[in-house]
Parts: sequence; structure tokens; C-alpha cells
Amino acid sequence: MKKALLIILSSMMLLTACSGTELRDQLFIREIGADHSDRINISLRMFKKKETLSGSGDSLFSAMSDCESYQGKRLFPGHLEVLALSPGHFKEDLLTVLENDRISPSCHVLCVKENASGFISDNKEDLKALMDSGGRNAVIVPKNIGDAVNDLLEKDKKAAVPIMKDGRLTMAVVSENELEGILTPDESKGLCWLCGTVKDVHIPIKTDKWETDFHIIKSSTRISAEKLSDGYGIITEIKINGTAEKNDTDTDTVKKKLSELILAQCSLTIAKTVTGMKADLFGIEKSLNARLLAMDEPWEETAPRLKFYYKIKIAE
Repeated sequence: MKKALLIILSSMMLLTACSGTELRDQLFIREIGADHSDRINISLRMFKKKETLSGSGDSLFSAMSDCESYQGKRLFPGHLEVLALSPGHFKEDLLTVLENDRISPSCHVLCVKENASGFISDNKEDLKALMDSGGRNAVIVPKNIGDAVNDLLEKDKKAAVPIMKDGRLTMAVVSENELEGILTPDESKGLCWLCGTVKDVHIPIKTDKWETDFHIIKSSTRISAEKLSDGYGIITEIKINGTAEKNDTDTDTVKKKLSELILAQCSLTIAKTVTGMKADLFGIEKSLNARLLAMDEPWEETAPRLKFYYKIKIAE
């Protein structure tokens, strides 16, 4: 019995030692920035490291191998937090990552207008924390690799992803091969409402007599569709639970002002994305399919025949 116990303990020690050695021989990649030219150029930042590694290759992963060749440890991308990509091969790069299984599909996606590898090399911010904060404060709709791929595989072949512009986060619309456009802060906030991601945020409300913050505790958005004689009606129902920070304000006026603000932001977003870019970024096609309103025509012909209606309900 003692002999058997000694064998088991010895085996456990060997496994532990092996595991410890493997960990010591690895560097865990935190962020990747990738660009396409004749080859793929990338920059990598590791956890607890300020400096970055650069490399190039015929594919994203061969470029990673090139980075690995310049130092003595194996690079492990399984805990990657942010994948920053320049437009041009967005869908191709994301599918490569998904098919390889070395990077989690829950990793954040960030669009950089140009030179994503240089952006990662120069960046001093905690990008994951910045994007998580942007999501909490209804500045952006965070997107992971799986989300972005699913969006690009929809009928409109476009996706909304966060982008860094002038040192601040907002949303961009990308297609398989190009950057379709960048949303303003208000258009980005409108997309947050349309996607139903707004919660625990304070929104300033102001009249000629007073001003206050309305604390939105939680909200939900439901998109539905109906057939019209000349197209399709898209109904956006937004339900909000929250409260005004000041008790001496007129409740009805606060709700009216908040509703007007939400309506204005959503309208700006739809004009820019659906009407202007022919992009479906918040489940329009799914809503049409749910009502058995399948479209045989190309999405570009359907988008101009969509009419949008809103129901905003605010409860305190």
C-alpha cells in the first residue's frame, strides 16, 4: 500500500514539475495588432510586459511564429484579450482565428483605421479595461470575435465593431474588405440603445429651469417587424427602469426629455447605418424572419423600404 502511495505521489510531483516548467517556458499574449501588406505584419504585447514583439508571415499564426523566433519562450495566445485589426481582410482574419482554436472567440475585437500593429506597439492603455468601461457607460457595444464573425455572415455582410478614433472609443461599421464608416459619439450611443446594452448609466437632462441626471438602472430593447403595403415596419420597443437624481424635478418632463434624447440618437444611427450604409447592426433580418417575412430580394433593395417606429417606456 505504501509503495503504491509513493508511486502516486511521485507521479504527481513529476506532473507538477512538468506543468511548472511548461508555464515558465511560455509567454501569455495579451494583445495583438495585425495589418496586411504583401505579408501580415503583427505586434504582440504580453501580460506584465511593456515592450512588444513584432513579426511578419503569410498568415496570422506564421507571423506569431516569427515573433516567437526572436526570444526563447513559446508564445501562448489562449488568454488573448484584444485583437486589433486594420480594415481590408477583417472577415478572413477573424475566420482564421476561429478555425485555428488557439484564440478564444470571446476575445475583444478592435478596429484601427490604419496600422493596427503600430497602434498596439504605441498604446499605453489597458485596452480590455477601456472597452469594458465603454460598454458599461453606453459609449460602445463591445464585440468579441464570435459576435463579429456572426454579423459578417448575415445577409448584409457588415458588422459594427469598436474603433479607436482620436484617442477615444466609438463604433465603426466594417465589411469583409473595408471600413464602411465611423459613427459619431451620439450615433454610437444610439446603437447601444438599439442593441439593448444600456444599463447603470447616468444621463444628463436639462431644461431652462433645472438640470438633473437620470440614473438608468436597467433597460431592454425588443425589435419586431410587420408587413406594410410598401415595405416593412420595424418597431423598436425600449423599456427603461430608473430614477431622476433630484426629487424636485417634474417627472413627466424628465421622461419626455429622456425619450426625445433616445429617439434622436436612434434616428441618427439608423440614418447613418441602415439608410446610408445598408447595414443591419441590431437584428432587423432576424426580426423579419421571426415574423416569416423572409426576403427574397438582396438586402440593399430591402433596406430603403424599411420604416422605423419607436415605443419608449420609462418606469420609476
